[in-house]
Amino acid sequence: MYILNENSLSVEDFILILNSEQEIEISENLKNKVFLSSNLLKDYYEFLDKKINLEDYEEIDSTAFLSDKEVKGILLATIYTSANSSCGISYKVLEQLINLLRENIKIPEISLSTNLKVATPNYHFLKYLENITLLERKILLKTSAYIPGFICSYFEELQLIKKLLTISAILYFNYPYIDPYNLALTPCLPFIKLAENINSFSNPKKEDQTIDPLLYSALSLLYKTLDDLYEILNIQLNSSHYPYIFIPEKNNFIENLLVITQKKYLLESLKTLLLIIDKIFKDLFIRIKFSEENKSKIYEIYNALRESDEPLLSFRKKVKDYKKALALILTNYTLTCSTEKPLDKILRSFMLEKNIKSYIELTPFLNDLLKTIEENINELY
Repeated sequence: MYILNENSLSVEDFILILNSEQEIEISENLKNKVFLSSNLLKDYYEFLDKKINLEDYEEIDSTAFLSDKEVKGILLATIYTSANSSCGISYKVLEQLINLLRENIKIPEISLSTNLKVATPNYHFLKYLENITLLERKILLKTSAYIPGFICSYFEELQLIKKLLTISAILYFNYPYIDPYNLALTPCLPFIKLAENINSFSNPKKEDQTIDPLLYSALSLLYKTLDDLYEILNIQLNSSHYPYIFIPEKNNFIENLLVITQKKYLLESLKTLLLIIDKIFKDLFIRIKFSEENKSKIYEIYNALRESDEPLLSFRKKVKDYKKALALILTNYTLTCSTEKPLDKILRSFMLEKNIKSYIELTPFLNDLLKTIEENINELY
C-alpha cells in the first residue's frame, strides 16, 4: 500500500506507483484537507456553479487509444492534485477515481490535443463516476493535471533516450574522453554528468579521442533541459491545476490565476526538450554511414522530426520514433564494428543472446540493453 501524503509526491514516487501493483491510499491529513475544502465548496456551490462555464467540445471518433500506463499516469496525477490542492472535490469522488486505477479505461488519443476543441482525458473518467455533483464535474473538466501526469508516465523513457544517445555518441566518436580540467572551467552539473558518463567508457591515456564540440554542447543541453523538466514536474505534481483553491481557515476561496501559466510553461518546456533531441538525432544521422537497407528508414524518421503545434500528441509519437532511431543506430554500429572494446562486446553478445538481426527486433529490448550495459560497466546518470 502506498500512502499519498500532503505536498510530497515526487517524480520518483510517481514512477514507482506506475510500475507497481501497489494500492494507493490518501493519508489522514490529506483526507482532512479534502473534507474541509469539499464542505466549503457546498457553502459557495450556487455562486461557483454559475461562475464556472464549460466550453463546447466536439466528439471525434477515434480508433487510437492511450496505453494503460498513460491512463494510470493521468489518473494518478488527477487523484493526487485533487486531494492536495483544496479544490473542493469530495472524498467519495476521489475514492471512485482511485478504484478506476484497477479498471481498463479507454481514452482516445485525440483527447491530448491542446488546439482542437475536444474533450480532455478527464471527460472520459467522468463517465465512470456516480453521485458526482455538476460543480465537481465542472471542476474536473477544467483541470489540466492530466498534462504533468501524462508526461511523468514517459519520464523513464526520456531517461532511456538520453542515456542511449550518449552511448551512441561514445560509439561513433570512438570512445572520446573529456578532460576534467575543462569541466572545472564550467562547473555545471549537467555538463559534469555527461562527462562522467562518457569517461566511464573511455581510456584517459589516449589524447586523440575527442567528440564533436557541437554534439557535446547539444548533449549537455539535453541533460540540463531534462533536469529542468524533472524539477518542473516535481513542482507541478504538488501544485493546484484547478480553477479555485479553498481556504477553510478563512472560510473563503481564491481564484487560481496560475492555471494557464503553469500549463503553458510545462508545454513550452516539453517542446524545447523535443527540439533538442531532434537536433541531436539529425546530427547523428548526418555523421553516421548507414547500410543501404536502413537509409530509407532513417530518411523517414529524419523527416518526421519536426516541430508540431500539438506538443503532447507529437511527444507521444516522437518517443516511439526516437526509440526506433536508437535501435537503428545501435544495430548499424554492431553490424559494422569489429573492435573488441568492452561496450562493443556487450552489444554483440546482447544481440546474439536475443537473436537480434534488425532494428525492429532490437526496439522492444532497448531497456534490457541499457540495463545490461549498466550492470557490466557503469550505471549512468
